[in-house]
Amino acid sequence: MKVFVRFLVLVGLIGLLALMFVSLSLNALVKGGIETMGPRILGVPVTVEDVDVTLLSGTRMHAGLTGLVVNNPEGYETAFAVSLPEIRIQVDWNSLLTDTVIVEEVLIVKPAVTFEWSLRGSNLDTIHENVKRNTGSGSDDDDQEKDARPEESQESDKSVHVKKVTVKDAIINVSFVGGQDEVTQVSLPDLDLRDIGNPSGGTTFSQASAVIFEQIYEAIDKAVMKPGILLPQGVEQLGKSIGKMGKELLEGLFGR
Repeated sequence: MKVFVRFLVLVGLIGLLALMFVSLSLNALVKGGIETMGPRILGVPVTVEDVDVTLLSGTRMHAGLTGLVVNNPEGYETAFAVSLPEIRIQVDWNSLLTDTVIVEEVLIVKPAVTFEWSLRGSNLDTIHENVKRNTGSGSDDDDQEKDARPEESQESDKSVHVKKVTVKDAIINVSFVGGQDEVTQVSLPDLDLRDIGNPSGGTTFSQASAVIFEQIYEAIDKAVMKPGILLPQGVEQLGKSIGKMGKELLEGLFGR
């Protein structure tokens, strides 16, 4: 009897260690996948501080992401384009074994978005163009360019169906011409996106990500472009920036 009890304890310990190993492996896999696929889609570095994948009862798997940061394109001065302190994702575990992954819900809580405007456009405009180019969601020319790439670089992801994406309590920090000292904060209304991707398959992770980014980008653009937000502060900051650049130019030419 004692031998049998010890055997059960040993089996339990082995099962617990196996579960811990699977969880740690999934954490590393998800983190690596985000930091690899993110730059491929957005065209800028993407980092994640921590990933916690938990296998729940039934058919659900929960992934919690903390400290996801989308960096700025080159030439912009603010610290980041998007900072997402908390993301919660629920996936149908059984769907991972099929051709179409079912994502039940993506919840993004308190993201901070930096809209840095300059004479050549904004940081988000640049990332938006990167997304269209890298996912083929832009013009026919973009599609032709993508089709012309070598076969090994073509998208080979599984299909995905995202049932729900919720963005809550987002703040947009509007910075004009790299003016980091004076920032205008704008609240982004909560977003509730539904049924992204084809339930029967055919939509890749990259394409679904592009659709989500496009809808969030449009909401940000609409919030920033409201009357009384961009123009007054933008003109004031533009004048200050031109004055500052002129002063620095004169000091460089003639000394202080």
